[in-house]
Amino acid sequence: MKNVNSVNNTLKDQLSRRFEYLRISVTDRCNFRCSYCMPSDIFNKDYKYIPHDRILSYEEIIDICKLLKKIGLKKIRITGGEPLLRKNIDKLIYKLKTEVMIDYISITTNGSLLTKEKIYQLKLSGLDSITLSLDSLNQSKIKKINGTKININLAQTLGNIEKYFGSVKTNTVVIKDENDNEIKDIVEFMKKYKSEVRFIEYMDVGESNDWNLNKVIPSNDLIERLSTEYDLEAQLTEASSTATKFRISNSKVTLGFISSITKPFCSQCNRARLSVDGMIYTCLFANQGFDIKNIIRSDNHEEAFLNYFNKIWSQRNDQYSQIRFSKKTKLPKVEMSYIGG
Repeated sequence: MKNVNSVNNTLKDQLSRRFEYLRISVTDRCNFRCSYCMPSDIFNKDYKYIPHDRILSYEEIIDICKLLKKIGLKKIRITGGEPLLRKNIDKLIYKLKTEVMIDYISITTNGSLLTKEKIYQLKLSGLDSITLSLDSLNQSKIKKINGTKININLAQTLGNIEKYFGSVKTNTVVIKDENDNEIKDIVEFMKKYKSEVRFIEYMDVGESNDWNLNKVIPSNDLIERLSTEYDLEAQLTEASSTATKFRISNSKVTLGFISSITKPFCSQCNRARLSVDGMIYTCLFANQGFDIKNIIRSDNHEEAFLNYFNKIWSQRNDQYSQIRFSKKTKLPKVEMSYIGG
């Protein structure tokens, strides 16, 4: 067994991908019922959510992150469900930033709970950025997509994020014949802000979103459409980035295109996912996870946890997006709402 302080801090998997990034799902609950994530016909009043005693506490999450920092963890994204439904999320972020000393912490939210006071509180906690889900500007379409009657004052919310964080970032899952005719409208709206507008190809996550390849709009098609409207300048990105980026000339807007279907980025994937109940997943499209909760809840667990995670990552060979059409498994995939996308 390796000593806790001598564990390899440049951990690589079978495809020589380093571990550097952890996405943490802090809740499996959400106040939206988006068709591509938590459709209401499945996630209804009869749906069984994870019981409280199986949910990782903030102290356990912090403990896990302290240990993972020893083997390369640099970046964390807080997700859900809707992460702002978890009470005192700012306290978790503060400790991850000040005690664990994580370089970069971000959060993805539907924005429904982002009051001006909450945004300021998150900034004070040490949060580095907020990504807002933005699938439409049309209120009736928004309600159709997210399955609720919740209204968000988008301009006010984005303005407050820009005020406290200096810029805003949005995610739009593009679905053919549902919102693909709005991409220019969304870009025009976001030109009011210093922003990164990300368009995401509709993905076959989980088993409940009734995914259909015919509903996918390839990113190249979107780039071609937008290049007829704007002067796009290609931007350099980190090797591990999931997005191809362009800057719109003479504006404050950067466009990002995430192309998991047509241009997989598996070869650069440096992220693991931690579910709300303490399962580690090494791929968004995984059909199995690795239970670390019992290890974390045992005495003198540091060495056992690090050795277990080392084994998980060193044996990792996931590349689902690269092989989805040639070797697709028939095993059910974990739901995105459970591991946070």
